[in-house]
Amino acid sequence: MDSELLNRYRNAITHLLNEPADAGLMKPFINDLKNYLGNITSISTDLDMNDWNDENTSQGVAISPVQAAKCIEETLRTQIFMQGVKLAIEERLKATTDDIHVLYAGTGPYGTLLIPYLGLATNSRIKVTLIDIHPENISAIKKLVKHFSITQNIVAITCDDATCWQAPPSQQFDIIISETMTALLKREPQVFIFAHLCQYLHNSGTLIPQNISLKAWLTPFKSLLSIEGSTTTDILLKEFYCLNIDEARRLNAGDASSFKGNMLIPNGVDTNYRLKLTTDIQVYKHHKLTENQCSLNIPLTFLPHDAQLRGGEAIHYEYITPNNADFIFTFPIKNTIKTMNELARFTDLNNLGLPGVKRMFEHAQAAKCGHSFSIADDEWALWTELLDSLTLPYHETTAALYQSQRIEEFEHWLVTNSNLKSL
Repeated sequence: MDSELLNRYRNAITHLLNEPADAGLMKPFINDLKNYLGNITSISTDLDMNDWNDENTSQGVAISPVQAAKCIEETLRTQIFMQGVKLAIEERLKATTDDIHVLYAGTGPYGTLLIPYLGLATNSRIKVTLIDIHPENISAIKKLVKHFSITQNIVAITCDDATCWQAPPSQQFDIIISETMTALLKREPQVFIFAHLCQYLHNSGTLIPQNISLKAWLTPFKSLLSIEGSTTTDILLKEFYCLNIDEARRLNAGDASSFKGNMLIPNGVDTNYRLKLTTDIQVYKHHKLTENQCSLNIPLTFLPHDAQLRGGEAIHYEYITPNNADFIFTFPIKNTIKTMNELARFTDLNNLGLPGVKRMFEHAQAAKCGHSFSIADDEWALWTELLDSLTLPYHETTAALYQSQRIEEFEHWLVTNSNLKSL
């Protein structure tokens, strides 16, 4: 392969492993990394995911090789995981003169968290076992091992389901790596991979990531109706789940009590708060990923038509398995719209003396709760004419209709954004 491409690849690895995490500055190096690995393996991030299949296991979904490859494009995620793995290995090497044994489960086609580092480190004391469920990934990993001349580091490359793989007798690992997850530990088998593989970890060993913390917050609703002095600070309700070595060992022993529980909504909470769920990941020591840094940290906020909070009552949660894991939340009250025989008439005037506003607001609220009310074509035409007369764009007005929880809120938006003040 072209020596210039190889030099760019080596330069990219050096920067990604050693420079401070930065989504902007590191993006060109991520591009060089993915292009080089894609050329060697023939599994490019440019391929169509629809042409490749996921693998459904008894404990979750093993995403397709192309989807796994595309994960490398998340700059902070890739860099912080790579640096965490590097630090864990190098600390272990300094602490002992023995070989260190690393298990990497769910390698994807690139082995991103470990293979590039091995090629740069050239340390024969690092002994690695690689597992993936997809034959295409195993074939790609073998190409990379040969290309980077790191066979001296490889103990085994195995095509298997990591949730039930059996290690050779007496085999113990110093580090077990698996990044087989999505936000809130949905769908993929991260929990069950760690629960199974932790039996093969030395007592002094480490899982990577070290901690995956799921938290529930009360977050102020960003209303269209600005209220002076309203709070903007999230309130922590509870860390409702944490996957780490202790939890993995409890699960391995058959204790899944942490999969369900309750959290109390404090008194004084009203409809201006929403429930937000977050995923924080401690890869290793100070190498961490938090809210909105990558797809693994995207928060989930429940809308009021999904759930209404009430102070002094409890929210119940449960991790539902197998096949497609997910935390299911049950709220004290379901905010379903009162059954209506009909909506307000189009000619009914609202507080601003405008026709149509009450009817369209009620229609939006009903739609959010799954109730269907038809609007005649001539009424849609009248509504469009009204918006035109107020110089209001249709799409923005529709978004405001659905975002508003009270008609006063939508009316405030109308006054602020239309030409009503000048009429």
